[in-house]
Amino acid sequence: MSGPGREAASGGGSSAPLAGLRVVEVAFGISAVGAGLAAGLPGALLRDFGARVCRVQSARRSTLDAGIAFDTVWQRGKEIVAVDEFGADGPATVAELARSADVVFLAGPEETLERRGLGAPDLLRDNPRLVAVRIRPSRDARGPVGDLELLLGARTGLLTQIRGHRSGPTFADLTVAAAGAGLAATVGALAGLYERESTGRGGWAETSLADGLRAILPMIIGRVEHPSPSTTLLWTEQGPSESLAYRCADGEYLQLWFGAKGAYEAFLEHMHEPPSEKGYNDDLVSGTMAERGQRWAATFATRDRSFWLEDLAGAAFRCEPVLRPGEALRDEHVREIGLSSTFDDPRHGQVTALGRVGLVAPAPASAIAPAVTSAVAPGAGPDDSSVSSAFGLADSASSSVSTAGSGSVEGAPSSGSGAVDGSASPSAGWARDGRLLAGVRVLDLSAYLAGPITTQILAELGADVVKVEPLTGDVHRYMEPMFAAGQRGKRAVALDLKAPDVAEVLNGLFRWSDVVHHNSRVGLAERLGYGEATVRAANPSVVYSHASGFGASGPRARLAANDHLMQALSGVEAAQGGAGRPPTFLVWGAIDVTSGWLSACAVLAGLYARRRAAVPATGAATFAAGAGPSAGGGAGPGQSVTASLLGAALMLKSGAFVADGTVVAGPVLDAEQTGYGAAYRIYQAGDDAWFALAVPDTASWTRLREAVPVAGLPGDPPPLRTDPAGTPQAAEILLADAFRAEPAAVWVARLRAADVPVEPVRETDRSGFVAGLVDDPVTRQLGAVASFDWGARGRLDQPGFPLRFGPLPVAEAPRAIPGLGEHTAQVLTAVGFDAKRLAALAAAGVLATASPKARS
Repeated sequence: MSGPGREAASGGGSSAPLAGLRVVEVAFGISAVGAGLAAGLPGALLRDFGARVCRVQSARRSTLDAGIAFDTVWQRGKEIVAVDEFGADGPATVAELARSADVVFLAGPEETLERRGLGAPDLLRDNPRLVAVRIRPSRDARGPVGDLELLLGARTGLLTQIRGHRSGPTFADLTVAAAGAGLAATVGALAGLYERESTGRGGWAETSLADGLRAILPMIIGRVEHPSPSTTLLWTEQGPSESLAYRCADGEYLQLWFGAKGAYEAFLEHMHEPPSEKGYNDDLVSGTMAERGQRWAATFATRDRSFWLEDLAGAAFRCEPVLRPGEALRDEHVREIGLSSTFDDPRHGQVTALGRVGLVAPAPASAIAPAVTSAVAPGAGPDDSSVSSAFGLADSASSSVSTAGSGSVEGAPSSGSGAVDGSASPSAGWARDGRLLAGVRVLDLSAYLAGPITTQILAELGADVVKVEPLTGDVHRYMEPMFAAGQRGKRAVALDLKAPDVAEVLNGLFRWSDVVHHNSRVGLAERLGYGEATVRAANPSVVYSHASGFGASGPRARLAANDHLMQALSGVEAAQGGAGRPPTFLVWGAIDVTSGWLSACAVLAGLYARRRAAVPATGAATFAAGAGPSAGGGAGPGQSVTASLLGAALMLKSGAFVADGTVVAGPVLDAEQTGYGAAYRIYQAGDDAWFALAVPDTASWTRLREAVPVAGLPGDPPPLRTDPAGTPQAAEILLADAFRAEPAAVWVARLRAADVPVEPVRETDRSGFVAGLVDDPVTRQLGAVASFDWGARGRLDQPGFPLRFGPLPVAEAPRAIPGLGEHTAQVLTAVGFDAKRLAALAAAGVLATASPKARS
């Protein structure tokens, strides 16, 4: 997220993937605290990919944002236009800007957008090449819910999925729904731009905060007919109880992680602990590690954190400091790799804030071949046509169609006859081949959770994704919730990457690919034969994507990383813990999944840049007639794409920054983990049930005061607390006492009657939380639930793709999780290996095909 002036140039220039594009970001009635990442992140990411961004926002700021400076980071580098969205200038300004824009993001209530002529179909009529992305208000079977993260968390039961310091629901500091909606909107825009280069026409995409929540939490949202210990751990229970965060003598905390092979055993030896009888996973699940943790806590409390960081450095196990939001921006490594950047701000002086989190650059000139399609064309193998048909790619007309664009879902744009101008021709709108990335070929060499999420997103958009695993399977095949979250819609190939003859197989796959993606530790890809130089030697025009842990360079690049450590470094754990309390670990996988979405954004930007470079100057008319480049866009120059887990983590807390040496972190959660202050928190009523209150403006606060006549309440809602000590506000103490007089249902009814934003907190266990999301009929009607058979686990229900497209219906991606090696023979036959050679490779231990056991 680069800044203005010198920094803006670093994300722009003629080589930037979106150079020359014009983006309009519309945010009406959106609170930065309540949903800021949803309405600000898309423009920030496209800005960093080189686009020029104009933001049209409400002149009237939400009172929730008083004294909160998130926009210092999120909106810098954008041209800001403030309008009265209810006056005549609001619609006129947006409509005028949209006529010459390439992309428009629309966030806000329907009364300020669709009902005032600013819906996607309205804007597309005036600009048929426009890509319009709507961040729509959420709704479920219980009705609409406002664009405020707290209200959505209360309704879905998310607030009960946090293991806090007390019993009952916990205020969620991490705004996963807003982040997910923002990332999904960005993916929708980039996929639309990619398709536009082929058709010459625009289209629309839509998502919501509710979609965003499901997008970021697939690891904990799932249900199977026949559970296993791992599905029970995350889809029924709330994960392991031991968080591995310990307080040191100076009051600071450190975070441990034992994910690497032999790390747990090495730590036990280092701490003079008895060895584990059954190993790390068993100790974690059985409670043995929690018992050990009590002894470790006493040991760590004897020394300052600086001592322990030095004492534990360099071992197989990992240890990181638990930092507060914004503190990591001062870190030497973070500065060196460009994840923090410094600029002058007129309000805050010299500011250090988050830099760019996804980088896309043309491949080195020496590695770029003449403009040709991939060396192994889709028809090169004798069984290629049958491969495509079997995988659901050949005949999109026979595929099931999502409800998006059908007009059957309330609030969704109607598809009408297809194109905006009424033409029924498939070439006049998006998805002429059934899905936006139809024909794009992706080689997935990633593992765990963050890497596979990227390629699953590409598969959902229509790409043919081939997942390569070791002969023993991806490590997460045996941690099934994580595996299921990122593997849907792929084909599976099993290879021994250490076998002498595997280079021959990889070379064929490299030539076949438009995208090669992995998330290996820095240096491992080169050792195993899929480093960028090796891939480009076979296929110079490939989009090569590496999603690392700590970044591809810098002093910490080669360190192992995971979601847990990044929660510690980014401030997620400390912020969620509340003022003066121990850090709280969120067993959600949110940073892993966010990293996957960020990488998908960067890959799509790379694909767009490659296809755009191949488009002749007269391309729009030519492509509209159906005579463009191949669907895979293989004619353009290669692109290099990088992202990191660290960047994703910092992005989730990117509202925090350093101003003149002082961290400005935003609102502070209180010690009881109830919220940010009187106007934005959860309250416990007289029957011990809880409800969430979110008061976004003075008018709502006035109605609250009338509905809850308490002496001493101020005339305006008090600003959210930013005091690091987390001191309770007088107004919230008064309200908390008053709300104890009646049951929660009484207060909810009374406040709703007064038009005050309020939501009862749905208190449920993990199974109930999942069921509430996957069984909701409106969610299912929107196509936001994926249900299919998963072998021995039976029926699997999990979040579907969080985007809907139009104006033409878009076929669903294949819904299946492949068995280990299920498509090895199929895929390798298609890239040119005959049966005799495949048999020889199998005999040599290079590859494996599916067995009945593997399929189950």
